[in-house]
Amino acid sequence: MKTYYTELTLPVSGMSCTACASSVESVLKSQSGVISAEVNYATSSVRIKFDPMAADLFQLQQALKPIGYDLVTTTQNSSEVFGDLEEIRYKLLKNKLIVAIIFSLPVFFISMIWHHTSQLMQYMLLALSLPVIFYSGRDFYLTAFRLARIGKTNMDTLVALGTSAAFILSLINTIAPRLLGASGITGYVYYESAVVIITLILLGRFLEERSRNKASAAIKSLMSLQPDIVIRINDEQQETISINELMPGDTVLIKPGNTIPVDGIITKGNSWIDESMMSGEPEPVYRQLDDQVLAGTLNSKGALEVKTLKTGASTTLSRIIAMVQEAQNSKPPVQLLVDKISAVFVPVVILISLITFAGWFFVFPEQPAAYAIVTSISVLIIACPCALGLATPTALIAAIGHGAKKGILFRDATGIESAGKTNTLLIDKTGTLTLGKPALSKVHFTDKKDEKRTKQIFAGLTSLSAHPLSLAVSRKLYDNEDIKLNIEEFSDLPGKGITGTIDDVRYYAGSPSLLDEAGIKADAESRSLIEQMTSEGSSIVILTSDTGILAIAVLQDALRQDAAVAVGTLRKMGIEVHMLTGDNAKSAERVARLTGIKHFRAGMSPLDKADYVDEIRKKGKKVCMAGDGINDTIALARADVGMAMGSGSDASREVAAITLTGHNLMQVADAIKLSRKTNRIIKENLIWAFGYNVIAIPVAAGLLFPLAGVLLNPMIASAAMAFSSVSVVLNSLRLR
Repeated sequence: MKTYYTELTLPVSGMSCTACASSVESVLKSQSGVISAEVNYATSSVRIKFDPMAADLFQLQQALKPIGYDLVTTTQNSSEVFGDLEEIRYKLLKNKLIVAIIFSLPVFFISMIWHHTSQLMQYMLLALSLPVIFYSGRDFYLTAFRLARIGKTNMDTLVALGTSAAFILSLINTIAPRLLGASGITGYVYYESAVVIITLILLGRFLEERSRNKASAAIKSLMSLQPDIVIRINDEQQETISINELMPGDTVLIKPGNTIPVDGIITKGNSWIDESMMSGEPEPVYRQLDDQVLAGTLNSKGALEVKTLKTGASTTLSRIIAMVQEAQNSKPPVQLLVDKISAVFVPVVILISLITFAGWFFVFPEQPAAYAIVTSISVLIIACPCALGLATPTALIAAIGHGAKKGILFRDATGIESAGKTNTLLIDKTGTLTLGKPALSKVHFTDKKDEKRTKQIFAGLTSLSAHPLSLAVSRKLYDNEDIKLNIEEFSDLPGKGITGTIDDVRYYAGSPSLLDEAGIKADAESRSLIEQMTSEGSSIVILTSDTGILAIAVLQDALRQDAAVAVGTLRKMGIEVHMLTGDNAKSAERVARLTGIKHFRAGMSPLDKADYVDEIRKKGKKVCMAGDGINDTIALARADVGMAMGSGSDASREVAAITLTGHNLMQVADAIKLSRKTNRIIKENLIWAFGYNVIAIPVAAGLLFPLAGVLLNPMIASAAMAFSSVSVVLNSLRLR
């Protein structure tokens, strides 16, 4: 019997650090029926796959609630839930920070000015500390306690142990100063350490939260493009309704300056449409009757009536938002290693803190016992697993969001990592380097005397054919003229062209092979021109009558405007560009010459392209394949990273790691640049995060004391810890 699985991405409340994410992940994975669970601390969400016959969301919620976390399940749009959670968390954090600052500042200044405080002063410090400990710092202790009950730890455990040790010692020395007399630490109070540590960590989390909100600003801007209400036209009557009531087939009115709410077809009107959020191209595009428009684009000028094709989650905009969210919740291979380190980080730090205390207390008994307390607290406070956990996801969130604004959509984090390592680009010709449409480049008229009449006949006859070459000729030659011709006895000549009678004269239009059908021999000049153009890879459409050749139309698949510039940019980036095409060698040679591509293969089948990908990869190259057709699908799947051009088929977009929504070839270079920069920033973040902990923990343990007689104050340790997390997030924001 086939098993069906449910896969959801849900917000998680209560997480405050990466160790929290590890705890949530391990608890969910341990539940019966759960196949996989991936928690992303940076987005406060989990992507979970489970068997609905063996597990349900209520059961999973009940597993998390005892340790202070919860899955947010609601009928509300998940994107809105993420936004609401972020806003609630941000406001609550802000309130706690304000209270902490108000009460910790006087504690700090009193302690710094009067080093030897009286007992009355100590009671005053105790009173000022209570709001910070039991309101602002409450969640640290609750979370640590809940986790301890099931044998787990997180960042809050370190903060709770460090600050409670300082606070309890101070409390004992305040209300029962003789209790610890034999230990040699009577009289010492560390209220300022406890409250300032909590304040600085809250400040760090507040700045981190604000920075993370900035990193995910792109997804919010995409969601803001979805209007809540629309104007529906029903029996020529206008009614304002919720967008949720709109159905495919409904006609909506789009006023100038309004955002288009649906994917649809224009049934009335014309306008300039700002499609920059979809394509990454800044210039507005002219749209008219029967043109397709997309949800999220902006109607700049005229009023439009649009017949709805897709609404809600089916629109292109909704699919882009879902794709961006899925990518932001994915993990690259390097993050899996970081997660393993973060899972054991807190227990290791607690062990180091205990060893530090024992070392100072028992190995160096000649030193004051307070040194053992100060150093062990500093070790607990300065260690920062958050910097490790944020190093990768914050960079990915910023990169994926920035890419989405530029029309570069990453399917997952692995695509970013792989694209950044690319040193060889294999690129399809038709539709990728070229427009994929034949365009009339020139027409040679053999009879110059009656050129206008010949042009009308050529345009009129080809307009009756559905062949792409004929349509290209007729569109160009019509030139907005109102040509009225009585064409009789029209017929198709399969594989050759078309024929028809105009004013009792039989005309033919089609390929050079049509000359034999018409019984016409080409003159030397025409034959030379035909041979020259076909040798250069051009397509030819000939107009002839019983008397001979009248005109020769030369068509070419025009290059994309930025093709040569994009190829040049890629080469400057150190990327070797290869062109692959199923077209003939002459056409391939022309495009390669015009774009500056040195390596190309022509006449390739889909399997040939895929085999070529394998051939290049065997040479140790990191291969990116960019294409737009179904024939590119196998090669896209076999490459280290596949890029589907925006005009491509659904099949090519399905297998590609990166989708480019615009028709701008520079997006290929931009995607690789963004990926390279993201990989570099992730490396910088990880080096900083690892380096910080490797250096900071020994210093906190008292490494500098034998050299300089200096011990690290726990307050400075907490400031360093907060700075380490914030600096990682700020470094990631450079991607924006």
